Amino acid sequence: MIEPVETQTWLIGRIGNEEVASEVTAWWLDEDGVNPLTVGEWSGCREGEIFKGTALEAMKVATLRKLDEVAGRCDEAARADLKRIADWVANWQPGDPGLSLRGGDG
Repeated sequence: MIEPVETQTWLIGRIGNEEVASEVTAWWLDEDGVNPLTVGEWSGCREGEIFKGTALEAMKVATLRKLDEVAGRCDEAARADLKRIADWVANWQPGDPGLSLRGGDG
């Protein structure tokens, strides 16, 4: 059975090496429980975390999850750069400039 979903509902989870945010279009109800159905490049039904918000906010959450995973494999200097990247991602809005690390171009 397929049930409708509120707009701006996202499934954020891993597909391969990617953290992906996919819009949830419906809930699939079966004997195993409730599953989110998604569309787009990563369509179908899979596991992840449900997130309510705009597309930009969902993409930020997916990116921050990937940065957090990478931080666990980095030395102190790289973690400092990842912290700057994470702060930039969290605060970025359309039209904002790029980010420059260690004197490179943004």
